[in-house]
Amino acid sequence: MSGRRYRFGPLEQRAVVGPLRPGQVAVIATAALAGLGSLWMLRSVPGLIVALAALGAGAAAICVPVEGRTAEEWAPVLWRWARRRRHAEAGHRSSAPTAGTRIGTDGEAAHEASLPPALADLELLAAPYGSEQVGVIEDRRAGTFTAAMAVRAGAFALRDSAEQERSLDAWGAVLASCARDGSPVRRMQWVERTLPGQGDELAAHFQAQRDRAVPLDSDLVRSYIELVESAAPQTTEHEVLIALQIDQRRGARELRRLGGGREAACELLLREAESFAERLAIAEVSVSGLLRPRQYAAAIRDTFDPFGRQARARAALAQEGREGVEPALMGPMADEASWSRYRTDSAFHTTYWIASWPRSDVGPMFLAPLLMQTAALRTVAVTIEPVPYSLAMRRAEAAQTAEVAEEINRNRQGFVSTARIRRRQQAASRREEELADGHAEMRWAGYVRTSARGPEELERAESEVEHAAQLARLGLQRLYGEQDIAFSFPLPLCRGLR
Repeated sequence: MSGRRYRFGPLEQRAVVGPLRPGQVAVIATAALAGLGSLWMLRSVPGLIVALAALGAGAAAICVPVEGRTAEEWAPVLWRWARRRRHAEAGHRSSAPTAGTRIGTDGEAAHEASLPPALADLELLAAPYGSEQVGVIEDRRAGTFTAAMAVRAGAFALRDSAEQERSLDAWGAVLASCARDGSPVRRMQWVERTLPGQGDELAAHFQAQRDRAVPLDSDLVRSYIELVESAAPQTTEHEVLIALQIDQRRGARELRRLGGGREAACELLLREAESFAERLAIAEVSVSGLLRPRQYAAAIRDTFDPFGRQARARAALAQEGREGVEPALMGPMADEASWSRYRTDSAFHTTYWIASWPRSDVGPMFLAPLLMQTAALRTVAVTIEPVPYSLAMRRAEAAQTAEVAEEINRNRQGFVSTARIRRRQQAASRREEELADGHAEMRWAGYVRTSARGPEELERAESEVEHAAQLARLGLQRLYGEQDIAFSFPLPLCRGLR
């Protein structure tokens, strides 16, 4: 008996005139005005030719895609790219090396934080949680607070289809619990990534199992140590993080009750994170714990400098309690953004947007080629925003009404309803029915990032990740002109949605 199948709805793109988006309408209107102006000024055959050329250029600008986007979609990307390049041609350079070190009141050495422009509004706080401290990222511009937790989902691939379906149902219930009216939770995010192995597990195993009678300076032991040293850079480790974010506006009433300020926001966030972790446990997702400040900083620093991870881990072995990275040093020492790639410290990176999810029904393991069958260093992240039930119902009803009105206008203007439009209509109707049945609505965006030591190695990694995405029936779109900004989307910061 075949297992349950899952269906993804189409990407919602609201049209204003027939199948045309607002940007497309603006381009056609501009081309039409240019054509009429040429006819009025020239009043001749050359004027007619210019008018036809203007209309043809306008039609090409809204219909002919280049790398997945039409000209009217590329225009704002090119504008933002040119503006950023004018202000930051040399890229980010950390001020930490020249800022010096100061000794705090607790006797600990400290540095001034230095982050690239995309992360300039972030600050890593140390929030008290019982007898320990937990790392909380504050986004001063957005007014949000984010915490992250390390999790393990167990051997999901080894379970039978019935167990996988139960796990996915439980995960859906966890997400739905954050969509209640009045919830301060703004977004959730899961991040599954591979990192270069630290090699400490092999060294620890050798230290525990070696024959004490064999001296360390013997050829046998020296040969084994060299083998461990050479094998460590070739191994990779899988890491799964879940981030939870609250919004000061959504939780304003609760924050006032707690006294307001950063302390109240951190307290509210950690309370929601604790409740979220309990629900994850019910869904058979093991939570290792909330990331402490140095662990959170390491999770970000390891992304900017993945191939320096082993050296940092070994340096921390000599100092008990110094695992991780100092929060002020979680950013890159330097970065450089090009049109199609992003370079930081020890690695080159390419970030993709998951532009299309499977169009046909899929099973629970449809992401396996991307998550389990790639050897390249890569990160897969999905940012999820729960929509409060009352707002979701109003939007669903409005969308259903708009689809009906658009269908009437399309028939009146003589446009044909394509299969894509019919699927969008079916998705709008299904969305309203699911909300009426008590299900929650979610907005989400997915991103894939791959990293390598050099350009040639990155090309091979890109090819491998793109092939794995095709096997998973995902459509990846490279974020040209936005690589420096898009790099932050797969970080455990709940970014990537407007």
